[in-house]
Amino acid sequence: MPNKIVEDKMTKLVGLLGDMAEKGCVDELDSGPTTDFAKECWEKFCDIYDNPDFRHSYYTISSSLEKYDPAQRDSLPVYLSSAIDYAKTQNSDESRRIAKSVQKLLDHVELECLRINRMDQVKRDADRAESIQSEAIKLNKTTEETGKRLDERVNGFHEQSITILGIFSAVVIGFMSGLSMFTAGFNQLSEVNVYIITFYSVIVGTILFDILFMLIFFIAKISGHSVAREAKESKWWIVSTWRRYPYVYCFHFFALVVLGVTFFLKPKV
Repeated sequence: MPNKIVEDKMTKLVGLLGDMAEKGCVDELDSGPTTDFAKECWEKFCDIYDNPDFRHSYYTISSSLEKYDPAQRDSLPVYLSSAIDYAKTQNSDESRRIAKSVQKLLDHVELECLRINRMDQVKRDADRAESIQSEAIKLNKTTEETGKRLDERVNGFHEQSITILGIFSAVVIGFMSGLSMFTAGFNQLSEVNVYIITFYSVIVGTILFDILFMLIFFIAKISGHSVAREAKESKWWIVSTWRRYPYVYCFHFFALVVLGVTFFLKPKV
């Protein structure tokens, strides 16, 4: 048989399979052997396989099936079977001969569909395994980073504990020293003058506040925390510190106001 005729018949066969695939999902009416579509397909098969010497190309069939989605491929064997069932209603030697060729085509299509579906399943399994492996690598990396951070924190825990205990002791000592100084100052006052007492209390209170604030500030730094507010940076140092530590400025401003009021209200001798 000339190659030109074989190519034309293969083109018609691939086109017929494409029509079956494009028809899509199969229902009970479409899959019956007495439907118009089964009759139409059988007539086209008779035209394609009219020459007994024609043999369809398995390679061409395989190449054409790869471009269809799984649902379309699964519908092809059903339509081919319906065409074969329709051929059984035709009592002739020619129909039986063509039916054998279509049956062989059906076997090839089923085999190729099985192969493609298994390849797709292998690909999906490989993609899923790759995804699981990637997630496992990320989880392992995260676990290692967390372990390193924990090791660093554990290694520095003893040093931080000793430092914090030392500063806490200094806070207690500083507070007690300030309290002693405050008490001693009151004992040395020869006259009970409310203005002098107020002035002395503000000065000592400011000193104690600054000492305690600096100690708390250092403790926060060592423990990895901060007593400052989150504020926008400024090119002026005093503006930046005002935004970050407003309570310090407020306390000192209040102390200055009290000192000023005490100074102006103090009776002149």
